[in-house]
Amino acid sequence: MNLDKWVLLNSQTAGRDKLARLVQYTSRALWDSLESADASPALADSFKTVEYILSTFRKLLRFGRCVDIFYSSLRTIHYPDLTIRVTLTLSKLSQSLFLLADHFMWLARTGLFKDINTKRWGKFANKYWLLSIIMNLCRDVYEIFHLLDLHKAGAKSGITRAGANISPLRVNSLRDFNRLALHSYALVLGHKDVAVDTIKNLCDLFIPLTGLGYTKLSPRTIGLLGAISSAAGLWALLEPTAKLTPA
Repeated sequence: MNLDKWVLLNSQTAGRDKLARLVQYTSRALWDSLESADASPALADSFKTVEYILSTFRKLLRFGRCVDIFYSSLRTIHYPDLTIRVTLTLSKLSQSLFLLADHFMWLARTGLFKDINTKRWGKFANKYWLLSIIMNLCRDVYEIFHLLDLHKAGAKSGITRAGANISPLRVNSLRDFNRLALHSYALVLGHKDVAVDTIKNLCDLFIPLTGLGYTKLSPRTIGLLGAISSAAGLWALLEPTAKLTPA
C-alpha cells in the first residue's frame, strides 16, 4: 500500500475505525493463542488491554452515527430494485439500533452513567447487529444470483462480459472442472465488490451469533474472523471496484 492511500485512509473516520478494528480483533486472536499455549501471561494481558482500548476508541468514533445511519435509510427506501430496497433499508435501520445500544455501552464504560445495564444493552446490540448482517447477506445472495443469471445469458448467446466466446460448462472431467474453476475465478475478479462484501458479512455473522450464545467459537476464532472482515472492509475503502454500491 503506498503512502497516498495510507494518508487517504487515515483521513477518513471510517478508515480509522477499520484500522482500529483490524488491530483490535488481531489482538483478541493473539491473547487467546498465548493463553491457550500457556505462554507469556504478561504479553497476553497487554494484548487484552490493547483490545479493550481500541474497542472503546471505536465506540467513541461511532458516537452519534446512529442518527446518520437512520437518515441514510430514508434515501434507500426509494431505490428502484425492490430486493435491494428492502434488504438495504432494513440493514441500515438495524445498524442504527445497534449503534444506539453501542452508545449506551460507551457511556457505561466512561463511568458517566453507572446505572446502565451493559449486559442487557450488549445483548440488544448483538441482536440488531446480527439482523443487519443477515439483511446484508440476503442482498449478497441476491447479487450473486443476479450475476449468475447474467453469466448464463451470456453463455447461451456465446458471449461473456469480456466479449469472448464460451459454451455452457459441464463438469464431466478434470479438464471441465478446471475450466469451471477458471470461469468462476474470472467471475469473482470481474465482480470483486460482491465477493468482498460476501466474505466480510460471512465473517462478521459469527461474532454476534457467539455474543448471543447461538455459537460457541473461541476468542481466537472470533479474532481471526474479525480481522479478515476488517481487512475486507479496508480493501473496499481503498479500492473503489471492491466496494458494493449502493451501500
